[in-house]
Amino acid sequence: MSLPHVLLGLLSERARTGYDLARSLDAELSPLWRAEISQIYPALEGLRRGGLVLRKGAPPDRGPRRNLYRITASGRRELRRWVEQAPPPPRGKDEGLVRLAFLDALPVEERRRAVLQYDRTLVEEIRRLKGSERLPAFRREARRVAVERLDATRRALRILLAVAGTLPAPSPRPEEKRK
Repeated sequence: MSLPHVLLGLLSERARTGYDLARSLDAELSPLWRAEISQIYPALEGLRRGGLVLRKGAPPDRGPRRNLYRITASGRRELRRWVEQAPPPPRGKDEGLVRLAFLDALPVEERRRAVLQYDRTLVEEIRRLKGSERLPAFRREARRVAVERLDATRRALRILLAVAGTLPAPSPRPEEKRK
């Protein structure tokens, strides 16, 4: 997925500033997509150079002058082309699951604590996502799927808890035994 396409999707609803886009990304698309403000402005500039968005100076509510970005007809065509394409299977990084993959690096008694700690993190994220503002229909459904994925991970954690105490600690490597 590309940040420019995500920005085009948000701009297809209404003109926004870079700051407005950052807030919308956080409020509406988390945990599906993240971007820092330092990534958003260069992506907007690329979209502007490509003729997919227009930038217009807007008088500030307060503070410095703001740039308002609006999608062009070419931008709408590009967004439609991108949305119509079948996406590749998800291949994102999942730090939590990768850490679980290395649980055998912990002594048996610490594995359960690590799994429970991750479960608490997932519970908090699920609560945050369920308590967010009203979203457009398809964004709301995408958020629901994200919550279901987190719930599935929690179910897997319960299975891990059942075996975490029974898995043996890794045996030390020969060079570690000598120390």
